[in-house]
Amino acid sequence: MPSITTWARLETPTVSDDVAAGLAARLHDPLWLLARQWQAGEFQGEDGGTPIQARWRGTVSPLTRYHLGPIPPGTSLSAPRFDASQTPLETFVERQPVPLAPPVGTVRLGLETGRHFLHLLAEQPTSRDYADAFRLSYVLRPADTVTDSATASYAGLMAGRALDGRRLRAALRQADVPPLDGDSVQAADLAEVREVCRTWVRWADALFSQPEGAQAAWQPDRFEYAFSVAARMGESPFDERTLTAAQYADGTLDWYSFDVNGEVNVGTTPQEAGERLTRTVIPAPVTLRGMPAPRFFEFEDAQLNLGALQPGATEIPQLLMVETISGYGNDWFVIPVDLPVGSLASTRSLVVTDTFGVSTLLRPNGDPALGDRSGWTMYSLAMPVDPGDPDPAAVMNLFFLPPTLVQPMEGVTLEEVLLLRDEMANLAWAVERRLESPLERALDAATGDPPAPVAPESPESSESPDLVYQLASAVPPHWIPLLPVRSGDSAQVRLARGAVLELTGQPRVVRSQARLLGEPAQPLLIPEEEVPREGAVVRRAWQGARWHDGRLFVWSANRKSAGRGEGSSGLRFDTLRE
Repeated sequence: MPSITTWARLETPTVSDDVAAGLAARLHDPLWLLARQWQAGEFQGEDGGTPIQARWRGTVSPLTRYHLGPIPPGTSLSAPRFDASQTPLETFVERQPVPLAPPVGTVRLGLETGRHFLHLLAEQPTSRDYADAFRLSYVLRPADTVTDSATASYAGLMAGRALDGRRLRAALRQADVPPLDGDSVQAADLAEVREVCRTWVRWADALFSQPEGAQAAWQPDRFEYAFSVAARMGESPFDERTLTAAQYADGTLDWYSFDVNGEVNVGTTPQEAGERLTRTVIPAPVTLRGMPAPRFFEFEDAQLNLGALQPGATEIPQLLMVETISGYGNDWFVIPVDLPVGSLASTRSLVVTDTFGVSTLLRPNGDPALGDRSGWTMYSLAMPVDPGDPDPAAVMNLFFLPPTLVQPMEGVTLEEVLLLRDEMANLAWAVERRLESPLERALDAATGDPPAPVAPESPESSESPDLVYQLASAVPPHWIPLLPVRSGDSAQVRLARGAVLELTGQPRVVRSQARLLGEPAQPLLIPEEEVPREGAVVRRAWQGARWHDGRLFVWSANRKSAGRGEGSSGLRFDTLRE
């Protein structure tokens, strides 16, 4: 019978433990070795020459326009200018307004800024000390704080004694030198006090990175960011490239967060077209652990032992990895090309010169001269044909280097809202789990100082009944009901902030306290798909990072992640209890 045994590799066993003969590497017949190389066709290999020079030509265009918020298809507008070198993209998109004036500003921030104002005032050579006059005129008032127990203790200690920077900031909006109660600034000291006020306002404005203008990338109804940036690759109007991030919410912003949006125009001009660059560099071989050593007397990296791998018959990717590393590991080269941060780049040509002096022209993927061949590509952006298209078209020969941060520092979670479905009550809830206190600390909404529930009224009867009718069960005050409503004339269902019943039967509007849910007076209409069966968790926290020029950016950002499934509020109607 014919043998069914096959071999992929043959190795001869050693006959002795002495390795001296093997290390000597004697060549008894070099001509025989050359003949075997000739017979195997190694002298005619396409990879016989090693690349020693590469000349790259391309077009690099900086990002020049931005638009915060979604853009409907077919829109043409004149978007504001954008300078990617000034602000990190995460900061530019995520930053939220930080209130510095009462009643929404925090107590701790007001006292810290007020203390700095007194420090600046003490450094000015004035004829008299105005610290007590400013402190008495803009003192912290206990009524200015809606507090929990910790804030009440802090405000009780500082009220009537410390300068409230929030009140001072509100007064400086009306005059460059704020008025003083029962006192006034001497005419000889007006210039010094005015300079202190201006310096203090500039310092307070630079504490946090805040949005400019009325545009906002945060979509409160979907709990995610939506924005677009654009660059002009050439002078033709069709050379504009708009990149849109329609659903950014997890805090990880990179090139794959964007899609090419070919249905909008944000108003780039021919003067903003990119420049053509030429770079001549020396290619460097790509090395990785486990690949064969290029020299005979060189130990290979033992962190990846390809001989110890035992892939199964169906593990094709692992077999391909082993074959690529062992057989083609020395065929990869890399060339360094420096690009400005916040730019789009496209390759025009790549000319590689090898050790035999042969120059080879390599055309980029997507070049019309290649015909319909797409070839291999990496870091390719996608262009959806329709919204939500699961199979978008790949945009060839377009590399995006976003002006993003590596890893910003994140503070503690100040606000946290849990969105969940309650199938037993047939509605959804926005559960405020954490709220920011006036001391800029996270307050547990369940164990803070919630309002006491109203006790049910006992029916008027001379005898104590065995059963008591209850109109509705109690709902925690930090549970905001989301009721399904129709959105206009369409059949789309949205979840609106609703109301619950007191135990006495009186309607009570539940007002949210978290900034994540928007202003209580404004309507909140959440698309039904934004509260899936697994729920969602939305958080707000401080972010901090330094840019490439050393500047510090501090901003308030929101994050959304998956929840933990459905929940139950225990809400029931028309019950009897003992």
